[in-house]
Amino acid sequence: MVDIDIITGDSLAPAIFFDLTHTLLGKTDGEYHLYSDTLDTLKALRERGYRLGVISNLSLDVTEDEVHAFLEECSIASFIESDLIIFSSEHPESIKKPDKRIFDLALEKGKLAEAAGSPIFVTEEHDHILAARCYGWRAILKRNWGECRPEDGECVHSLSELLRLL
Repeated sequence: MVDIDIITGDSLAPAIFFDLTHTLLGKTDGEYHLYSDTLDTLKALRERGYRLGVISNLSLDVTEDEVHAFLEECSIASFIESDLIIFSSEHPESIKKPDKRIFDLALEKGKLAEAAGSPIFVTEEHDHILAARCYGWRAILKRNWGECRPEDGECVHSLSELLRLL
């Protein structure tokens, strides 16, 4: 796990949070797999100075150790900062996206009050995008199928398309 603070000037670098399933990972026949552009995109974003994290809705019985092991198994743990791993079952009330409290937890855990720019959230869930935008986040919809529409706001069809937006 990456545990470094990337500094730009006097403040922390901007952070990008990803949803896991259907954003960074696909699922086929019950098995998770990385999208073909996941690793290259995460690497390029880290090289650009972004702090990377995840916000995920998980069942109550999932532990922090299991989340870390899953990220290792998926080969993305080295890109994700441990302070930027937010999952619903770590909150006493098991809050889930799009609840504002899970986004607030991400800001608190990542010490993002002093971060440069707005935090960014990337997911395929349209209602989570709308909620994040209402909370002051920059939110980018990842459409896994269909065309981006004007009402989507910032929208990409693949993770690698993020590189032209950011």
